[in-house]
Amino acid sequence: MSEKQLTDAGVTTALALSGGGFRASLFHLGVLRRLNDAGLLSRMTTISSVSGGSITNGLLATRWTRLTADPTGRFTNFQDEIEGPMRTFCGRNLRNYPLITGRLDPRNWPALARDDYSVTNLLAERYDRDLLGGATIEMLRQLKQAGGPAFVFCATSLQAGVSFVFEPDRIGDYRIGYTWNSALKLGMAVAASSAFPIAFPPLALPLEGAEWRAGDLSDTELKAQMRRMPLLSDGGVYDNMGLEPVWKDHDFVFCSDAGAPFSDEASPGGNLISRLWRSHSVIDRQSRSLRKRMLMSAFTQGDYRGAYWALTTDIRNYPLIPPAAGYGGATLKAIVGTRTDLDSFHDGEQLVLMNHGWLLAGTALKAHCPEWPGHASEPPDEELLDNARALEALEPRE
Repeated sequence: MSEKQLTDAGVTTALALSGGGFRASLFHLGVLRRLNDAGLLSRMTTISSVSGGSITNGLLATRWTRLTADPTGRFTNFQDEIEGPMRTFCGRNLRNYPLITGRLDPRNWPALARDDYSVTNLLAERYDRDLLGGATIEMLRQLKQAGGPAFVFCATSLQAGVSFVFEPDRIGDYRIGYTWNSALKLGMAVAASSAFPIAFPPLALPLEGAEWRAGDLSDTELKAQMRRMPLLSDGGVYDNMGLEPVWKDHDFVFCSDAGAPFSDEASPGGNLISRLWRSHSVIDRQSRSLRKRMLMSAFTQGDYRGAYWALTTDIRNYPLIPPAAGYGGATLKAIVGTRTDLDSFHDGEQLVLMNHGWLLAGTALKAHCPEWPGHASEPPDEELLDNARALEALEPRE
């Protein structure tokens, strides 16, 4: 049984950020705001992410050295360095360029005709240009060596069927092994992690001539072929909560889950497309449920401490007296039904999703880590804490 306290010196602390498009990016942004105000974000040992969580995590990694902490560990410029740029990015339509206009642009046709380039590369280029400032993954190594967190971006190897990671000291998976390419753009890692397979083809990672180590795949010829060009899809295909890299070797694990809920249907699968989508949803539900049960079991057995919260969580279910205030009823239903897409989110949607993440993270910390000091924190938008106003703010806009 783990008896370590979150306030103890030297404890290892992990945060896992799930997938779920811009909805997840904004929900996690509210989570990060609350953890930062608590002085906990600056103490994270590892921050792991998939898909929409990797978009927010990518910005956090690139801005980490620009953040300034006060004596409590709170980053005083978090809103300027992280919230502002992230909200601007999520206020634009990212989906249409790689899937439509970029694909139709004749200037991109020569590249798109190659077998090592696709519209997912166009997505990576947009991440580089508009969010990550062209950073390379060498930055991850430098951050870790300087005492910062290990930022981990998870994709899925479609060849080996396992999690493929971009970490501070390695790229790869346990089947084909691990390598390193300091010049690889971070945008490639974020794009691979967020390439939702229904919309985006796998990203072909250019690693010809790289030196590899380990890998338990016994077929050396097949291993060599897979190493030449790993084909990567959304990290959520294998692990939509980003838990794989963090749940075995940390004292505390916090999991923020903004994934889509499973909806019951009386007559699913009426045509080929709906059957494929429904099958995907069932597989995702099974995978998510298994990982959640394993996480809860580890908490119960005392393997480590921490907390789990989800976009679908009714905050009133936390065992706190007085009960925690937050979104419920029709407002929570509307939040849960928010699209998981990469098109633009207007201010109302952004602020309600951020409020929801902020509320749940703060309540989970209070319920499960009461030893941590309760630093003051302001919500992203106090007026929108009101359920009726939040419901109105979520309505579509022209």
